[in-house]
Amino acid sequence: MLHLRIITPPELTATVLQELSDDPGVTHITTDRGAATQPAGDLVACDVVRASVNPLVRRLRAAGVTEHGGITLTEPEAVISSAADRAQAAIRTPEIDTIVWEEVSARTSDDSALSLSFGVLMVLAGIIAAVAVLTNNPVLIVGAMIVSPDYGPMAALSVALVNRVSGPAWQSFRALALGFPMAALAALLFTLAARGLGRIPAPYLAGERPLTDLLIGANLGAFVVAFVAGAAGIVALGRAKSGAVVGVLVSITTIPAAANIGTALAMGNLSEAGRSLSILVVNLAGLLTGGVLTLLGTRLWARRIEAGQAILRPKPKPGR
Repeated sequence: MLHLRIITPPELTATVLQELSDDPGVTHITTDRGAATQPAGDLVACDVVRASVNPLVRRLRAAGVTEHGGITLTEPEAVISSAADRAQAAIRTPEIDTIVWEEVSARTSDDSALSLSFGVLMVLAGIIAAVAVLTNNPVLIVGAMIVSPDYGPMAALSVALVNRVSGPAWQSFRALALGFPMAALAALLFTLAARGLGRIPAPYLAGERPLTDLLIGANLGAFVVAFVAGAAGIVALGRAKSGAVVGVLVSITTIPAAANIGTALAMGNLSEAGRSLSILVVNLAGLLTGGVLTLLGTRLWARRIEAGQAILRPKPKPGR
């Protein structure tokens, strides 16, 4: 379940309480009249089954709550209550099957903009990946994937495209369009420095580069892996599992390839750099496609859920 904290102007409180009471997926409703000071109004709180959140928030928006007040969503660690059990049973939709759009949008919006911290992390991830490529060290590849913040803008771009909002979409695209060149440039400069100091490992110079073989050449298999990773990332975001494990899962086909572009250019391997670029583009396309189609699928599923809930909600009485 999710916990909703609603600040509503006094003239809308009755409407809000009626919406909450009419929804079988809402329980634990409390009201504190005049508790809110900025903006001024009443404070209403409740617990809501995840499957009820999307349509409920949409109805509260339509009533003007977000324009004159606000809605805060949080996910409690545990809700132990027979009333909560009854609310979940009334909806008859498994919690895990529901992605709350407001949650996904909020979790991706903060990571979608190009910022100083984003640029620094992309540069550091590019350098770590370059070291991994030069030394054939898979542990460092994992380290680079953990450091890389590239999935934030990718997920935000998926959400923006599905919601058809151009501003956030452009913001996310710009972060990706500048972030990966920054990582590649960092890898290029690092490799040039290592080459100038004579610190390129002998196995790499001898052509013993098993990691590099994974980072060159686009193919269907790479697209499928990226597609699945993109879908998994979106599902994890919708279930509040957006930590380092998801970052590793969805970054595995991006940062290493971007870093190898810079490393190959520094070593004069133009053909290899081009092939790394091709797999980077294919993998980004796979991540985006997987994310967008997953979001579209969950939206269709949500509409199916909402149609069922509409049948369960009581009909408004005449005059209301």
